[in-house]
Amino acid sequence: MAPPPVDQYGRTTSSLHLAILLFVKHHEPLAWPGKRYMAWPRSQRHMDRTIRAFEKESWDWREEFTDPGDDAGASLIEKLSDDDIAVRWKAAWALGHLGDPRAVDPLIASLDFAAPVVMGEGVFTLNMAAAWALGKLKDSRAVEPLVRGLSSACSDYVWVAAWALGEIGDRRAIGPLQKARERDEFECVWQGDASWSGRVIDPAEKVVLASITERTFHAPETPVEKALEKLGEKGDFT
Repeated sequence: MAPPPVDQYGRTTSSLHLAILLFVKHHEPLAWPGKRYMAWPRSQRHMDRTIRAFEKESWDWREEFTDPGDDAGASLIEKLSDDDIAVRWKAAWALGHLGDPRAVDPLIASLDFAAPVVMGEGVFTLNMAAAWALGKLKDSRAVEPLVRGLSSACSDYVWVAAWALGEIGDRRAIGPLQKARERDEFECVWQGDASWSGRVIDPAEKVVLASITERTFHAPETPVEKALEKLGEKGDFT
C-alpha cells in the first residue's frame, strides 16, 4: 500500500485536514470553565454523537475551509485579512491547530487588546483566538504584543495572554506577569463564570471560545499564576 501524501511539514493529508477542519467534523463538546471533559472522543461512538449534535446547528463556515488548496497555511493566513471578522477568527483558531510558523506575524497584527468588547462584533473572539494561536505556535516574536494584553481591563484578555506567554516560555514575561498578578479590578470579569457566554449568539463562536477557555483556565490557579510557575518565577525581568 502506498504511503499517504504529506504536506511541506511532513504531515499526512488526513492529519492536516484534521488540524484545519477540527471544527467541521470533529467538534469538541461545549465546556465551561470549571467543568472538565475529554478533549477528544475515546470511541467512534462518542465521536459520532458529537458530530451529530453539532450538525444540528447552523454552521456557516463549512464551505469556507473545506478546500484550503495545496498550501493550507497560506490560505488560512490570507483569510486573516478578510473583510468578515468571523472569517478572521475562524482562521486564527485553525492556524493555532495547524502550527504554521508563517502565521506568527499575521496573528500578531490581528491582536487589538485595546478595542472595546462589543456584543456581535467579533473583536473579542478574534483577540482570544489569535492570542491562543500564538501560544500554540510558541514563538518569542509574540512576547511583547502579548505582554500588552496583560494591561487590558478585560480579564479574559489578561488570562489568555498570560497562558500564551507561559506556553512560549520567554522569561521576559515574568515581570509583567508579576504585575498582572497584583491586579484585582477588571471591566469584564471572567475567572470561571464564562460571562462571555451571555454575549455570544453564534454557536460556532461559542465552540471556539469554550475550547479556548477549557485549554487556558484551570482553577484554582489563574493562568497568570500558572504562567509564572511554568517560567520558574525568580526576580523581576522587566
